Amino acid sequence: MLLGTVGVSCLFVLKANPASAASISFDSFHVNGTSWGSGTFDGLDNNADNSLTLNELTAFSYTDLDGSVSLGDLFDFGSFNLNTGVWNADAPGWGLPTGNWFTWNGGGNAVNTIWASVTITNYTPTPTSVPESSSVLGLLGVSALGASSALKRKSQQKIKA
Repeated sequence: MLLGTVGVSCLFVLKANPASAASISFDSFHVNGTSWGSGTFDGLDNNADNSLTLNELTAFSYTDLDGSVSLGDLFDFGSFNLNTGVWNADAPGWGLPTGNWFTWNGGGNAVNTIWASVTITNYTPTPTSVPESSSVLGLLGVSALGASSALKRKSQQKIKA
């Protein structure tokens, strides 16, 4: 019976930690196609909505011709879709409700769709642990063996008594 409890507990542990992590490198290009800047960001999808937002970033760095921006400098950060690897330009700033990938300086500076395009140069999602069907079946099999062994032992004790 103990083996059955352990098997079920293992399944709950695997299910209880669905957060996904990602590391992304990107380049921004000016409207005329010249490289404007580049950066990286890392994040952990704490709410398991398959999207990274500002409060889920663990690191951010961007350098362009005018200077650099770090995680502490960000005012807002659009959303990065972990399923598609697409960084949505849906951050507010520059008086626009959306149209920015990220903003800093209280929203006074932005990398936005008016003058730039962003290309993801490296997207590395951290794989989430999903139990394989064979391991789930193995746990169920071990649980069944434990339960049948306990029942068999119990019935043998009744016969002896």
